[in-house]
Amino acid sequence: MSNAANQKRLPLAGLRTLLRLAEGRGQMMAREAVVLAREETERGEIALRRRAGVDGQSIYEIIFNGVFLMASTNAPSARQLACLALKPLAGREGLRILIGGLGMGYTLQAALEHSAVARVEVVEVEPLIVEWASAFFGPLNGDALADKRVQVVVGDLARYLETATGPYDAILLDIDNGPTWLVLEGNAALYGRVALERMQALLTADGVLAVWAAERAPGFLAELERTFTWADEVIVGERDDEGRETGYFIYCAGK
Repeated sequence: MSNAANQKRLPLAGLRTLLRLAEGRGQMMAREAVVLAREETERGEIALRRRAGVDGQSIYEIIFNGVFLMASTNAPSARQLACLALKPLAGREGLRILIGGLGMGYTLQAALEHSAVARVEVVEVEPLIVEWASAFFGPLNGDALADKRVQVVVGDLARYLETATGPYDAILLDIDNGPTWLVLEGNAALYGRVALERMQALLTADGVLAVWAAERAPGFLAELERTFTWADEVIVGERDDEGRETGYFIYCAGK
């Protein structure tokens, strides 16, 4: 009798288990993130990764100093940042918007979808983010940077605010991970009283400030209430590519 004949057969159930494990391992390998770009800047290392979602679609992720900043699956909350800011301005025309932080361009795209928006200034400190927004994210954000109403400024928002003249009908802030979850401690000043008062001064009489946050920030909401006429917190639900629910926060305040 041959050696092959002497070998024990694996039970069918065990074979199915092995096949499922092999299939799962193959899916995990296929979904491993691939680094598309990485660069060391004066603020730290910034990287762009791509992986396959459970549906096979590409998911982009921006990582800064090893900390997750955003993914292309975060479109709903990024878009709502613009929608919630512009809602109180319904009926107005010729709106001028300032966006702090370009991200993947979803907030900009949502703002441009409002025909009343005449001009959008986008201030982004990382040149690579601006480059990626066109080179990689253009199909996702509708090539928003190509819109003639858009002016992109590569620079520090805090410094930009010092010399900006405005007035803006809305200021949208999506810097770092919000007021309380900071990758760069230097960004904390943007959420402090001095910066908030400066942004309020740059708004039109009925202008709106909207701020994206990865987690609830009651202290920041209290600061908004002290500085502005009204302030509100809105929770925006999202699902990741595996269907898991999560929530982000948008803080709106009116002059």
